[in-house]
Parts: sequence; C-alpha cells; structure tokens
Amino acid sequence: MDHRWRPLKAAAASLGVAAVLGGLAGCGDADGGAAAQEADPNAEAATRLNEAQMVQFGEADLLADQSETGTYAQLASVRRTEELREDTELDKPQCMDAVNQWGRLPEVREAPASVASFGGPGATITHTLIGLSEQAAVKALDAAPPEECASYEATVENGLKAPYTLRDLDLATVGEESRAFVVETEVQGEPVLLYGMVYRNGDYLGSTSVLGPDADALEDTLVEFSEAALEREEKVLGRG
Repeated sequence: MDHRWRPLKAAAASLGVAAVLGGLAGCGDADGGAAAQEADPNAEAATRLNEAQMVQFGEADLLADQSETGTYAQLASVRRTEELREDTELDKPQCMDAVNQWGRLPEVREAPASVASFGGPGATITHTLIGLSEQAAVKALDAAPPEECASYEATVENGLKAPYTLRDLDLATVGEESRAFVVETEVQGEPVLLYGMVYRNGDYLGSTSVLGPDADALEDTLVEFSEAALEREEKVLGRG
C-alpha cells in the first residue's frame, strides 16, 4: 500500500467515502462473492439499482472490481472504511463522518445499495445509489455536518497528521433536492480535493464523489456526472 495515500485514506475514513477509499487502498475485488449475494435479502433490489448505474462517463471507465451491490452496511468498501476509522484519530471526533453522516443512519445501513467506481484522467469518480423510503431519503439528505467541521485534523496509525477543510458548494439542484461540498487536504505537499454531492429523487438517494487535484475540472465533473447519472436513473427506475 503506497504510503503517499495514507493521509488521503485518513480523509476517506473520516469522511466515510467508502468506495473511494476502496479504490485507493487497492484491495482488489469489492464483491463479497456469489454466495454472499444470494444470502443478502437486499440482493435483488440492489441489483436493480446497479442496472441504473452508468457504465461509462466521458473518458472515465467503470472499474468493475471496485464496484459492488448489496445491503449498504455489508458492502466490502463500507466495512474497510469502518476498519480504517478505528486507526484514525481526529482532533474533532464529531467530524468522523463529516460529509456523509447519512451513512450512519439505521435506515441507510439496512438498505439496498449499489456502488460504481470510475477511473479517468485526473480523477476518480464514485457513485452510490441507495433505495430508501421517501421519508428516510429526506432524513438522510438533511444529515449535514456540524459547523465546527469546517476544519479539522486527522492522525493515522503511523503518526502522520493531515489537516482538512470542508465547505459547502452553491451548485444547481440535482434531483428533487441536493447538497454539495468540497474537502481539501494535501498529499506530499500537493493539494488533493474531494468534491461531493448528495441528491434525492423520490425514494432513492444518490451520492457522487470526485477525487483529484484540479478544482475547476472536479467541480464540472461533479455536476455533469450527477446530472447524467440522474438521467440514467430516471430511465431505469422512474422518478422514485
């Protein structure tokens, strides 16, 4: 595992960006196996969500070995994030799940989910679809980070420290309602940015994360990908 990514993995653990973390960790196939899929009561619903995922976005290709379906809390990428969280200390513990506190909600953890990861020039894109009741989807989108999480610092198991800043983005609404943000840290003195958006469309929740170094390109990618993903979802799933 490349030590350059340890500060960024700390960011991913503290942010709860599970699929991005899985891609950086290079942990191989995220699929829990056919037997696990069959045993998962949400397997069929999660497969339906997976059918609504895009398979290509511009020059970004789908990374099949880093994409997965099933009950959200049982996804391999989510479990890896939770394991790394145990080795990460924050100066503000309340910021451990700063940008996706929705991921700790019982309704989300028990829900069917599909994660699709894409790799392209200059960015890694991760898109998550979660099937919820409309009430739970509204609750998830309302789970905003505490104000004091505008800045915080993480320390990983080898003692490396990394500061993070978090701010909201004023972007056009995607779906029925949405919320966007950007987190910035450094890896070996170079800026690394995570642009994210959570949106709701009826009774499902969508989350897009775009990771890379170029602020302008990442913001454009975040918006364009989310809009394209929503269009695909409405064709396959309807309005939710």
